[in-house]
Amino acid sequence: MALFASIRARAQEHGNLFTGIAIIFVLALIFFVTLGGISQNSRWHIDTVNVSGATIVSADEIKASVQDKLLGNYYFVYARDNSVIFPKSEIERSLLQKFPRLETATVTRIDMHTISVAVTERRPYDLWCGEQFNAETYELTDCWFVDNRGYIFDKAPIFSQGVYLELYGKLDTKSALLPTDNPIGSALPASRFEHEDELATALRSGIGDPLRIVLKPDGESEVTILTSALYPELVGVTLKLKDEVSPVTIVKNLKAAIREEFAATSTQKRKLLYVDMRFGNKIFFGFQN
Repeated sequence: MALFASIRARAQEHGNLFTGIAIIFVLALIFFVTLGGISQNSRWHIDTVNVSGATIVSADEIKASVQDKLLGNYYFVYARDNSVIFPKSEIERSLLQKFPRLETATVTRIDMHTISVAVTERRPYDLWCGEQFNAETYELTDCWFVDNRGYIFDKAPIFSQGVYLELYGKLDTKSALLPTDNPIGSALPASRFEHEDELATALRSGIGDPLRIVLKPDGESEVTILTSALYPELVGVTLKLKDEVSPVTIVKNLKAAIREEFAATSTQKRKLLYVDMRFGNKIFFGFQN
């Protein structure tokens, strides 16, 4: 009898526990649905989306993309267009993915019915014109805008030579946002782009304007000089370089080598084609025969 009573008591305890859990679940469900109903109240409905900062990208397209993200509900219950719980971070991420030309997108709630979308657009900095440079087929008909971080964000129109610095080299496609046959959303390797950008700046201040930079394998690059008031003999000349050498050192060594090779008393008349600086302090000048 004692054993039967014990079993009966335990069964009753388990039954009470199950009943308690069921009651909690039902109350939670009612609370969940009630809050969902409250979220649908028109008092918090977003009906105005203001867009600022867009010049190239269509403000109407940005607005339409935001409104699309406000459709529907969370978990079939909570309104996504509720100004208190709308998907702010999701909207910001989706805008940057959908419009690669946008550099930043910040969404802010203005009032119960209005949100603001402030964007900044990437500015053309250089051109990426392919993985390899071919002098025989050279023309600027298939180039893409690159921003100041090496990120490709739009197709470029046809420019005259020298309007933008031309870059050639393999892309880092790991971060690509679009299909692999489209370079938009890809970028030049960060470390290489940073080095070549510093090199271009150093050349402009100490030598002349570079026309193109070709990023070659094994940490080597080739830079072609477009103009140089200080060293006219370098116009059209290609510099063969190692990435491991700092831009400041490259410019310093190049100046010293030019002074020695083209001294005031020199009668050198042959056209200079390239300067090979890949071998430390040994610098080789290549002339046209």
